[in-house]
Amino acid sequence: MSDSDFPPIESADQPYPAVRMLRRYGNWIALGLGLAVAAAGVWAAAAGHGAVWLPVGLVVGAFAAFLMRSYVELVRIIADMLLPR
Repeated sequence: MSDSDFPPIESADQPYPAVRMLRRYGNWIALGLGLAVAAAGVWAAAAGHGAVWLPVGLVVGAFAAFLMRSYVELVRIIADMLLPR
C-alpha cells in the first residue's frame, strides 16, 4: 500500500501515533516480526541447541507474522470505522 491510501497526519488519527504507525507500516512490522522469530530459530539450531529449533523457528515465525498481520488489519478496520475523516 502506498501512503496515498491513508489520510494525512493532520487527520483524526494524529493523537494516536501507534495507530498511525500500524496503519502505515503494519505490513513491514508483521514481516519483520516473522523474520526475527525465524532468525532466532535458525540461530538456535546453528548454535548447537538442537536441530529441532530450525523447523520450529520457521513455523512459529510464519505464525507470528500471520497473527501480527491480522492484528494490523483489525486496527485498520477499526480506525476506518471509528476515526472521522
